[in-house]
Parts: sequence; structure tokens; C-alpha cells
Amino acid sequence: MRFITTFILLFCLLPALASAQSLDSVAVATRTVAIEGARIVQKPGQVIRRGNIVIRDGLITAVGPSVAIPSDAARIDGDSLTVYAGFIDGLSHAGMPTPPKPPSNTGSQKVSRANPPNDRAGIQPARTALSQLDASLKSVAALRKAGFTVAHVVPQGRMLPGKGAIVLLAGKVPEAMILQQDVSLFAQLTGAQGVYPATPMGVMAKMRQLYREAARRKQLEAQYASSSASMPRPEFDAAHYAFFPVLDGKQPIYMHTTGPLDIYRALRLKTNLGYPLVLSGLYGGFESVDLLLDASVPLFLTLKMPEAPKEKVMQDSLEVDISNYDPSLHVTDHTNTDNERINLDTRRRIFYNEYLATAATLYDAGLNFGFTTKDVKTTDIHPNLRKMVNNGLSEDAALAALTTVPAKILGLSRRVGTVEKGKMGNLVVTNGPLFEEDTKILHVFVDGQRFTYNN
Repeated sequence: MRFITTFILLFCLLPALASAQSLDSVAVATRTVAIEGARIVQKPGQVIRRGNIVIRDGLITAVGPSVAIPSDAARIDGDSLTVYAGFIDGLSHAGMPTPPKPPSNTGSQKVSRANPPNDRAGIQPARTALSQLDASLKSVAALRKAGFTVAHVVPQGRMLPGKGAIVLLAGKVPEAMILQQDVSLFAQLTGAQGVYPATPMGVMAKMRQLYREAARRKQLEAQYASSSASMPRPEFDAAHYAFFPVLDGKQPIYMHTTGPLDIYRALRLKTNLGYPLVLSGLYGGFESVDLLLDASVPLFLTLKMPEAPKEKVMQDSLEVDISNYDPSLHVTDHTNTDNERINLDTRRRIFYNEYLATAATLYDAGLNFGFTTKDVKTTDIHPNLRKMVNNGLSEDAALAALTTVPAKILGLSRRVGTVEKGKMGNLVVTNGPLFEEDTKILHVFVDGQRFTYNN
């Protein structure tokens, strides 16, 4: 009897199960999603107060206040929600594994400190981001949860870690993530450990050597291609060949900087060698405004902020301390140490406030920039964005640095950066205005694929 009852119940449920399977298969096959009645920030300064967005097969097919919702769409109630274009990271290590520590220079591993192999010296420009990319690393999911949908990722390393690629921050295998590969050559003024080049000056000298050797090798290749068979074939050198697209002006060097002196050195190298340059990092960029204006190169500002200086036990307002600040103060004896401590504390606070206002300082000077998350904890990204806004950067400028500016620098404006028909379905859906403290990211769409977060 129990068997017959079970059979009858299953028989009655078959139509419903078939219907559910059919709807699931349609949703997967069409990949159609509709957000209804949301506030839509199409780009900085352009807002639809209440409208609909339809994404089909990874593309935005309709945006507007009276857009019809397809019958096969999975619907999201957008009442009280705000939709932005997916954020774009100008320079990131998301999905890039940490390289192993170099072996100690002893025993069978011993190499010449003055002329080590390229990989030991941190010179690996032929490595590609695609060859390093690991879709399963937590850094990919963490950056996506912060609202980033596209990133220019570069290998980790020291002086010349390798070539960058533009990736979607979704996909189970690297090939599913790649938008464009080999778009840049990544460099930084980080010396090797225990071997040459170990210092920033050594890195600069080595960069000049490599670049000029590469130019010479490229010239030999051209001569060999047009000469008779009597000319010996030039030897292959992976490091030199990696520079060829840079020499041709088809690939920029992305140089990551960690302070004003780095910025100066990076720009000197560009002047000396003449390659296309993109600067990232820009720590202390408020001290380098004139240099950056003169250089007129694309910029990606770090989202990393310094730690706040420790408070004084008896603290006056910063304005009061600044009025008593003496940059030339010299203590003559032990009785004046309190003045020295107050002076030093004031100096720290002045510099801290200038760092917080770096984004506003650069923008007010007429410098456009995107953002880089390199070396930034993903949990710090939105608090640091709010600090920038609270210290003078307009919300539109901050949003542009997350969307339209990096899209332009990376050559992606036709695909991403705004919420428009024909663009990729890369969206960030929040429960309020982006830069307010209590706002949470509820959904992130990458190429039409939805990720939902219960914050």
C-alpha cells in the first residue's frame, strides 16, 4: 500500500518537476536577468532615478525607465537598490600565486652575486599572467566581493615579474577569465635578494642595459630577416624578446612606485629610454604633482592608506598644533624634549592628512587616475575610498577612478565602464549610495553571471 501511495505522489509531481527543470534550463541557456525599478548610475554624473536593466547572454540589452522585462528573465526587485558599472582594477595580483623564496646563495645553489641568472635576479619579463593565473585563489573572489569585475593582473616578483593580462574576475579556469593577454610589461624598482641588482639604482642600471640590448637584438633580427643566408642567426634571448612589443610602442611598461623618489626615478627612465609608461602606486603623489603634470602619463593611484599616527596624551586640534609647528626646530638640551615631541607629532599628522587627500590633490591639479589594489587588503578598499571622499575627492571623481578612467586607460571603453546597452553585463548592485558608510554590496555581475552576498 505504501508503495502505491508513493507512486501516485510521484506521478502527480512529475508535471511540476518537468516545469521546474524546463525553467532552470531556459534560465541557464538564455542567461537572462532583469533588475527592476532600481536607481541606475550609468556613469559619473548620469543617473536614471528609477529604471530597469536587462542582461542577456552576458550583455546589457536594455537600460531605461520604461524597459520591458522579458518573460524568461530572472527578476531582481531593485526598489531601494542602486546599480553601478562593475569596478575595474588598474593593477592587481588577484589570482597570482606568491613566488617561492629564492634559494640561499650557498653550496650547490651558489651563483655569481655580480652576474646571476635572470630568474635569480628577479628578471622574468617573458612570464605571462595567463601562465601564472589560478582561478581558485581566494584573492579573485575577495576582489569580486568588493565590486571589481575586471582587473589588469600582473605576476608577482621583483624587478621584472612578467607580462600583464586583463581578466574577468569570474571563471573556473584561466582561459575562461582572459579578456586580453600580454597587454603590458610589469616592472618595479624592487631589487633582488643578495645578488645584483639589489638596489633601486642597480635596478635602473639593469633596466637601461636590458632595454638597449633588446633594441640591438631587434635590429639584428631585422637585418637577419632581410639579409642573405650568409648572416648567422641571432641567438634567442627570452628577456630581450619580451621587450620587443615595448620597443614597437605596442605595449607599455607598468612601473609600480612606492614613494616620491620612485616616481622621479621611473620618469627618468622613461625620459632616458623613451618607452610608453603607465605609473601605478603613487604613494606620496601629493609631493610629485608638478612632475606628474609634466610627464602626462596614465596613472593608477593606490587604494592603500597609511596607518593613522598615534594620538598625543594631551592633544590640541591640528590647527592649533600647526600654528605652533616649527619645521626647523632643533633641541638644544633635555629640557626642550616636550616641544620636540609635539613638533614631531604635528609633522606626522600633517603628512597623514596630506596622504588622505592625495586623490583630491591629484584630481584638483587636473590629473585623472584609476585605482590599483596592489598590496591592499580587500577589506580596506571601501573604508579607504570613503577616506578619500571625506578628504576632498568628489564622489563622481571617485566613481570615475573605479570605472570610466581605468576603462579608457586599458582600452576597454567599448566593453565596460558604464551601464549602457551593448556593454558587458558587469554590474555592482548596492543597498544605497556607494560611498556611504553603511552601504553594502548585494550583487555583483561578471559577464552576466550573478554573485549574491549576504553582508
